[in-house]
Amino acid sequence: MEFLSVSGAAASDVSIIVVLAAFSVLCIIGLIVLLCRFVGRDGKVKNTALILAGVLVAGFALRLVFALCVRGSRADYGVFITMVNSLKLSGPAGYFTGDASNVLYPIVYFVYLIFGGLANAMELSSHDLGMQFMIKLPLIIADLLTAFAVYKIADRYINRATALVLAGFVCVCPIFFIGSAIWCNPIAFTVMFACFACYYLARKKYAATIAFATLAAFSSKEGIYLFPAIAVFSVYHFIRAIINIKRDKPRGGALLGADYSAVISVPVSFVLSFVAVYLLGLIMVHSHSYNPFTYIYEFLLAPLGGWVYFTSDGLSVYAIFNRSGATAGARFPSWLFVCLFAAIIFGVVGVVYFTKRNRATMVLLTAFSLLTMQVYYPGTTAISMQGTLAVILAAYALNRDKRILYVLFAVGLCFVVNSLITLGNMGQLNNLSDYDLAAQTAGGIKAVTIACSVITVIAHLYFTVVTVSVGMTGQRRLLDNKRTFGESLGEFFAVKKDK
Repeated sequence: MEFLSVSGAAASDVSIIVVLAAFSVLCIIGLIVLLCRFVGRDGKVKNTALILAGVLVAGFALRLVFALCVRGSRADYGVFITMVNSLKLSGPAGYFTGDASNVLYPIVYFVYLIFGGLANAMELSSHDLGMQFMIKLPLIIADLLTAFAVYKIADRYINRATALVLAGFVCVCPIFFIGSAIWCNPIAFTVMFACFACYYLARKKYAATIAFATLAAFSSKEGIYLFPAIAVFSVYHFIRAIINIKRDKPRGGALLGADYSAVISVPVSFVLSFVAVYLLGLIMVHSHSYNPFTYIYEFLLAPLGGWVYFTSDGLSVYAIFNRSGATAGARFPSWLFVCLFAAIIFGVVGVVYFTKRNRATMVLLTAFSLLTMQVYYPGTTAISMQGTLAVILAAYALNRDKRILYVLFAVGLCFVVNSLITLGNMGQLNNLSDYDLAAQTAGGIKAVTIACSVITVIAHLYFTVVTVSVGMTGQRRLLDNKRTFGESLGEFFAVKKDK
């Protein structure tokens, strides 16, 4: 095999990286042109259901090709295989032993009780292509549901034609399917739950928002990053409902009105959502502990301070300073860092949201919180950025500020290049027999990660300005209708006054 660098990226791997990066650029250009055509119109579409079904089928087919041709990260794929083998040998008992870093999270585990059970019933071995299909199929389905969630948001808050365009973008652009079809990581579930949480947050449906945020938190360690925005939104409206009740003194069924319902729905939803997830989680944790506080700690809190590296080939500020693959010293105050970081995130979200108290702004703040965690919080990986990108797109669907798309495109392209080059460096952009190379990137490959991290950090700083601008002043830079290719690109990059 011809190697293009001492790090191990083969010519075939480079071809895949270049093709998918170029395809991402084409998808972005296509999105810009279509948005300029539809975003400012009534957006009426005939045969919507048929078109949406076609878009989802195209997304499924594209993912399936890569899912069967590339096994992906052997370490993450191995987590699924370990779960399926454990289910075959001893059932649910004994799978979880207290280390959440090397197991499927409870919601994902519950899904794979079905698909893993089917794989075992068909007597598929770990290396069978059928097993690879059974492992990646739920991730692909989660991806398509993410596209549907983005469609629902855009259909409600922009128009139907734009909704179909954005759903199609999620379905076909590599920015959104690397985690499921290529890398093979449970973060696809977190992305899907996060997008539905944003949809219901925008509709001011407290119960559904909290339920989907809880599902996201118990799908992967990145799911807890949603908590600051969801907590600020829910607690504010809970307190506001109490104030409204004291002022208006409603009686009986009037308590269920829009101005008062949060006083009931917020606490009840938090309790019921956790109880439901806890009961599902008992399937995998009962042999370790029945203690719900242990359950919360080991899946939600311990991972925040239990990271191994400052970043593991992730797009972060630490990669810029050559800390990728570096462990913290014994005296590094990880939990103090967690508390300070949480205080900063809560503070920014609270200040910006309370300025306008706009639900579209809160979804934008959710995207901002997720990107902030990915860029500055230790413990990120090359694939963890996937959890942020669809939420940024959802924020655009609600706010329609084209500057949000600047951030999405810059970070998304960096994510595509960095995640694929990480897999290529380890020789895992293929379907060869399983093995695990834990070595960090080096040489020219590391230079690419550093360059992508620089762009990502700059994009985050720009996103901070955009978030404050939209959230505190309400001014936006919207796309105007254009028909031709050149006019659309000119409109997208034109510097215009805020509206």
